[in-house]
Amino acid sequence: MFGGLRQNVVAAARSRCTLAIRRWKHSANTTMGHVRHRNMIKQFSNKPMVTVFERQGPSSQFKWGPWVAGGQLLLWINFADFYWRYSVEEDKETGQMKLLAKWKRVCLSAVAMVAGLAIGGGILHYISRSVARMQILNGKTVRLDVFRVSGRGTVCKQYPLDSVYSRDTLYTGVGPAGLTKSASSQYSLQAPGNKFAYILSRTGKFQDPKVFDLLFHRAKA
Repeated sequence: MFGGLRQNVVAAARSRCTLAIRRWKHSANTTMGHVRHRNMIKQFSNKPMVTVFERQGPSSQFKWGPWVAGGQLLLWINFADFYWRYSVEEDKETGQMKLLAKWKRVCLSAVAMVAGLAIGGGILHYISRSVARMQILNGKTVRLDVFRVSGRGTVCKQYPLDSVYSRDTLYTGVGPAGLTKSASSQYSLQAPGNKFAYILSRTGKFQDPKVFDLLFHRAKA
């Protein structure tokens, strides 16, 4: 009886000790992470401008975007018109083909229109969130040159360095540059006041991916 009780007490003590060690390690790692983050920021403080990312290709690489969005929208408009004019079903009484009920044709046409708008909007949204260049100014500010929705030229956005973060990890150790990720070729970056993330292509040129992770990666915002 007493032997079993002693074993339970020892097991409970070991469990508490293990939990305490894990908490200490987590706290130590968190503290070390903050220290390394501050040290990284200090490295940029004496430099007025450091380019940490640049997308490959010309600044006009997305100029086709609005044309593609408009073209596929016209295609879906034609589908909607087709569904409205020619959607038929068999008349059970006469066996002849007849137009679908008006509400059915309206629904089919509406689905086609929504699909066209969604696809076109998605193309333009992707362009408007894609980053052409990312720079750190004086170790305090992040400057993002983001493509215009027209695909021609960029617009500048600036945010405090500490407010920009990503839940994604840039460096994977896979591929020629160590940035390859099987699930996605994109890297997302969050900034204050933006519901949607900015998009950086993993095929772009990063100054130092490991330093980039130290600066911006956060498991939790």
